[in-house]
Amino acid sequence: MIRLMRLGDRGAAMLETALITPVFFALIFGIIEFGLVYRDTLTAADAAGSGARMGAILGPRPTPTNVSADFEIIRAVRQSLGAIPVEWVDRIVVFKAQGPGAGSPTSQITNECKNGVSVPGLCNVYDPGNAFLAIQSSDNNAAFFECPSGRACPWAPYTRKNGPTVFDIEYLGVWIRIQRPGLTGLFAKEFTIEQASVVRLEPSDLELGGLG
Repeated sequence: MIRLMRLGDRGAAMLETALITPVFFALIFGIIEFGLVYRDTLTAADAAGSGARMGAILGPRPTPTNVSADFEIIRAVRQSLGAIPVEWVDRIVVFKAQGPGAGSPTSQITNECKNGVSVPGLCNVYDPGNAFLAIQSSDNNAAFFECPSGRACPWAPYTRKNGPTVFDIEYLGVWIRIQRPGLTGLFAKEFTIEQASVVRLEPSDLELGGLG
């Protein structure tokens, strides 16, 4: 009788182990998976912020090395993305934003711009692979970033307004989409990360009439 009870207890323990083990490993994998996604989300947010701040500093002014402001924006984004592989970065958009009263940064970019269409006076869409290659090769000529034939022409940097009054100053946004492959495949084959940042252009010498 005692032997049968021991065998029964052992069988129950094995059954409990068999039931609990998958749940335990799913929990561990979930912590790892979503922890990595959260890390990459923060990295993407930081990269969008770095690019937007660079664009706000430059505004319509030429850079000291006479390159397009978008060249410096994309370079700031690339540097801030750190270890995120280039092939995960699906799209980068530099867009004309409306400011804090128009909603969250990610809601201020139009679907047309998100879907890869550069809209005149509104947004410049960049394919990260080609854009990052241009940055690395210092290809900042008309072939990529400069007008009249480059990628920065629809919303040309020199047309961005930082005056002459405070009411004329525009807001610039940078939006990034990352398609991150799932680590385990248990929760999703791919995670879509979208982050944006909106910053007001730094003002030029303003007319006093605009300060009233």
